[in-house]
Amino acid sequence: MALGNYRFLLLTQDPALVDACTTALQNLAAEVVPVRDSMHLSVLLERHADLVFVDLNLPDRALQATADELARRRELPVIALNSGSTSAWNGISRGSPLEKVAVVPIHAEELTALVEELLEQVRFLREQLVGTSNVIQEIRERILLIGPTPVTVLLSGESGTGKDVVARALHHFSGREAAPFKPINCAAIPENLIENELFGHEKGAFTDARSQTRGLFEQADGGTVFLDEIGEMPLSAQVRLLRVLEERCVTRIGGDRAIPVDVRVLAASNRDLLAAVSRGEFRRDLYYRLKVVELHLPPLRDRRHDIPLLVQHYAELLSRDQRAARFEGISAAAMDLLLDYDWPGNVRELRNLVESLVFLGPRGTVGPGDVLPHLETVNGQNRHLPVVTGKTPDQSERELIYFALLDLKREVAEVRGLLEERVSHKSRPLARPIYTMDDDDLSSANDAPWTERNDVASAPTATSLKDLERNAIVRTLEAVDQNRRKAAELLGIGERTLYRKIDEYGLK
Repeated sequence: MALGNYRFLLLTQDPALVDACTTALQNLAAEVVPVRDSMHLSVLLERHADLVFVDLNLPDRALQATADELARRRELPVIALNSGSTSAWNGISRGSPLEKVAVVPIHAEELTALVEELLEQVRFLREQLVGTSNVIQEIRERILLIGPTPVTVLLSGESGTGKDVVARALHHFSGREAAPFKPINCAAIPENLIENELFGHEKGAFTDARSQTRGLFEQADGGTVFLDEIGEMPLSAQVRLLRVLEERCVTRIGGDRAIPVDVRVLAASNRDLLAAVSRGEFRRDLYYRLKVVELHLPPLRDRRHDIPLLVQHYAELLSRDQRAARFEGISAAAMDLLLDYDWPGNVRELRNLVESLVFLGPRGTVGPGDVLPHLETVNGQNRHLPVVTGKTPDQSERELIYFALLDLKREVAEVRGLLEERVSHKSRPLARPIYTMDDDDLSSANDAPWTERNDVASAPTATSLKDLERNAIVRTLEAVDQNRRKAAELLGIGERTLYRKIDEYGLK
């Protein structure tokens, strides 16, 4: 790695410790910034830091101030440097997996391995949950807080928000990451088979049960079971699941022996489980047993700020070592469409769109026309799903082209009518102006002869309709700070017509 890729802060008043850390970490080519006063730590953290070392030989007051500052930054890895007992560590620890203790005198290989482990943990967390919005940072912090505990977690949120990703991250930071992670989609398993999948069966328990089978809970012993779409689980299986959660034992179908299992349970649902409880579709006791901690994942439309980062992340991830990848970037206009879209399929829908653009998109920068076909709604108008018409594909395609041409003709006629009305001496005031005139424009118009001002069309130097149309578009875009959707609304034309006019007049 290049020098300066990492920036570490070292809070200590011991110059010898600074030299020892700098020497030990020279293979990482990292910049080690010494900090003598804990009061300066906050300012330096704002300038960026990848990791913080804390000398536990600092005065208690300095350690407490450092602990308070780091408690607000749970995603930041911390290594405590201790030359004696680790009792002082308790005063600064946040209980996060991103904390370690290194013993002084320092051994270079051990310290380097410790630093690399923590940096890899941070990389994993930020690659799994991409974004800088407040809500996504809060989720990452809660994962680090909840992950090391044994508590059952209920993940809620719309379909496609990444509940499975959060479940894997919780497993990763649970201390059980070396043991199995066993996910199951309760909605995908037939009702008569789900108990067998979860709890297993004994030989001869039913027809075709020719051998003993261990269920998912036994297979995940020491690890994590993730019950996705838990709201679709039948009531009979809910009773057995509640017993497993209460007793930490599982009984196979057809058996009478309780088998101890050490399993952490994570559950997820895109349904309102409390409403399902009130309808008698979900057991109330199981609901409260699962909801020891609830993590709600917001829809993508509530964190639009993260969309550019997600597009970049998925494009890089999908293009990696793929010769067929053709993604070369996305235009500002196309990104505006993505930011304005409501994303009913959430992050999953965005990833699928990026995957299509990476492998099937245009050679060169992705434009609005490349994005529009992938969006379910545009400007609030639903796109209709295909229906059976009894027509051949050629007939249907010709009809689609015909209606598209009619729409285009109507939109052009609307634009031309507005422009002709503006330049005509008989024009009536428009309900809303296409563009406003600057003071300079008004003064030059007032200085012109009366006949020239009232009969523009007959003047030999009159501006052409195309020039007027181009000027109207330019001024409207400037008035709305280049927001093309708003510009199209002000001009009273379709957004796709505006994009076509922008290309025609070279206004990109």
